[in-house]
Amino acid sequence: MNFEFFISKRISKSLFSENNVSSRIIKIGIAAIAIGIVIILISMSTGFGLKKEIKKKLTALNGDLKISYYDSNNSYISTKPIDLNKINKKKWFDSKKIEYFYSYANKAVLFKTAENFDGGILKGLDSNFPSHNLETYLIEGRFLDKKNSESLEIIISSQTSEKLDLKVGDFINSFFYDFLKSKFPKKRTFKVVGIFNSGFVDFDKNFSFTNLEVLQRINGWDKDDVGGIELILKNQFKNSNYKETIYNYLPSNIDIQAIDDLYSGIFNWISMFDFNILVILTVVIFVAILNITIAIIILVIEKSKLIGLMKIFGAPYRKIQKIFLLVTLGIIIKGLIVGNIIGLILIFLQDQFNLIGLDPNNYFVNVVPVEISLSNIAFVNFLILIFSIMAFWIPMLIISRMEIIKVLKIK
Repeated sequence: MNFEFFISKRISKSLFSENNVSSRIIKIGIAAIAIGIVIILISMSTGFGLKKEIKKKLTALNGDLKISYYDSNNSYISTKPIDLNKINKKKWFDSKKIEYFYSYANKAVLFKTAENFDGGILKGLDSNFPSHNLETYLIEGRFLDKKNSESLEIIISSQTSEKLDLKVGDFINSFFYDFLKSKFPKKRTFKVVGIFNSGFVDFDKNFSFTNLEVLQRINGWDKDDVGGIELILKNQFKNSNYKETIYNYLPSNIDIQAIDDLYSGIFNWISMFDFNILVILTVVIFVAILNITIAIIILVIEKSKLIGLMKIFGAPYRKIQKIFLLVTLGIIIKGLIVGNIIGLILIFLQDQFNLIGLDPNNYFVNVVPVEISLSNIAFVNFLILIFSIMAFWIPMLIISRMEIIKVLKIK
């Protein structure tokens, strides 16, 4: 057996079989690394999971890119129709990059029942809209009937449902005002076929859904007139410059906006998660390294006689250094293994059973979402390992400056 490996193994074994100062300090060092890796894994998985879930919701309800008139940029209402024949679709449409392409129109609406009323925005969706994006948030009922796109069906939010005391199957009178064309509102009676809850309080307060053709008829538009176009990109192209490619082919009076621009406040908020994770990562790594450094220094001091004896018998400094490096690696690896196991178990339990909830008014989700990324886990473990090895050289300076005579008390 290799000399350095044999001695390091004996030292490591004594750390857990003896009840001395260094043994207790080493165990604290292992616990510090384990707790540190648990904290980092949880903070990273929840931080990245929350960012991913919020962006997923926004994309599902609004697309990654939105094409509309410049006049409509500061308003949710589709004030002016876009003629689908004039957007030069053939020049920029790329099926390899675009997963879903659908038209929409938004119109202000007033809902009225016998006892109450509520205003909002009715969003019309064409048959190309990926219905599963909205079905994910349905708590009752079904999606709109795509085969009969002229039917007066509506999906309302749970907040609107509670305020107006509506349930699936009820009918609701809806009024649409356009004083430029008429002094009197247009009235339509919709059947409630679904109730949704996206978790975005402001969105749920204001938006309801129907078929696009219904709003086209109310507005007096042709079938090619739409309020705008929403695109959902394939995952590998979500961060590409495809937005600029499309913009270059659009007419001068038509704009394209990314979801990040439309909800800049939310995205600025969730971008702070990266900074928070970085702060937690830095603090935890510093504390773990400090603990392991102190533990190795105490171990070196306690084993000073052994070090002196090895020097007397001709053991070169590199061999002694290698022995304590192996001991340090053993301590770090034990801490990492324990921390990873506990951290992954906690993340898995949250992912499967949603043990910890959140206030959707503040976080836009009902439970803490988690994202398990093997690359992130490997990166954190590698980072702690590298910094711990770097910190290992501090106790090694103590070894290099030890005087054999003083250590062995030879007179």
